Amino acid sequence: MKRVSLCLALALALAGCSQTPPDQPAYFARMARFMGLVARCECSDITPARMIAEYPKALGGLYSEKEIAAMRGYIQLAASEQWDNEVLMCAEACSQTCMVNTVAAPLGGRTVPGVQACLVSERDLHLTEPFAGMSGGNGMQ
Repeated sequence: MKRVSLCLALALALAGCSQTPPDQPAYFARMARFMGLVARCECSDITPARMIAEYPKALGGLYSEKEIAAMRGYIQLAASEQWDNEVLMCAEACSQTCMVNTVAAPLGGRTVPGVQACLVSERDLHLTEPFAGMSGGNGMQ
């Protein structure tokens, strides 16, 4: 009987581990890169300078003061980087319309009509990695 109870408890514990975790806000560095790309790629009418100046307004209290401060550098980098696959990076960032609206709306920027804002979650945020290609160097122009 004890063996059955132990096996049952172990099975329940393992089943709990396999459950999908609830949505979590995107890691602060990824959120910042996304915000920089929203500005750089013109997913909205928010300029890179405005994004850098006003980005805390778009964070909805989901990040610590330390993370918010660290985000500035990531936003600046993403808002100014230019890579060989920039078109793909921008297409992917701008296609995540509900997340673009989450960033743009609190800053008073242009949003995608008919699309509700949604959580910029770690699970759902997709960002293409920069690619330097054959241009040499680090790919930044």
